[in-house]
Amino acid sequence: MDSLVRVKQFRLVISMPDLYQWADDDAEPVLLGEWREIIGLLRLNESRIAALYDLYFDQTPVGQGNVYVFLGNDQPESLLAFDLYREPTDQLDIVTVGVCVPADAVAQIKPLLRSAFDQASCQILYEEGNILQGVQQLIDPSGYPKSIGNGALHQQLLVNE
Repeated sequence: MDSLVRVKQFRLVISMPDLYQWADDDAEPVLLGEWREIIGLLRLNESRIAALYDLYFDQTPVGQGNVYVFLGNDQPESLLAFDLYREPTDQLDIVTVGVCVPADAVAQIKPLLRSAFDQASCQILYEEGNILQGVQQLIDPSGYPKSIGNGALHQQLLVNE
């Protein structure tokens, strides 16, 4: 039986390290298998998304951070968005991930997202729906630059293909 609400958007709030795994202590982090599968199904550039780890931890000071959106070249409804704002009091490195999925890929991607969330050490939020206000606000270009922290930061929306 089909559900009444056709899920096409997801929002997860998790810790940045929960997107990655390490083969050993000296290895560079790599995206978890679920995230690699999701990125493949959405036909996005895995290496650019994997590079967010270094961007977040090595190049984004506390109190800073932009939103990075990755679009599918051949599937305009395929999208991953990462809000990498580093809250000054956040000690868990919490990030928001917005996901837009083509209708024909929902059945494959939904269990992968749920599994990735269930494995996360910081399970703050998992949300799914046809249209999610949190995802819409995250990816709406008219909302940027967004003033954060009494105007101390003007967060940008950066789109990558």
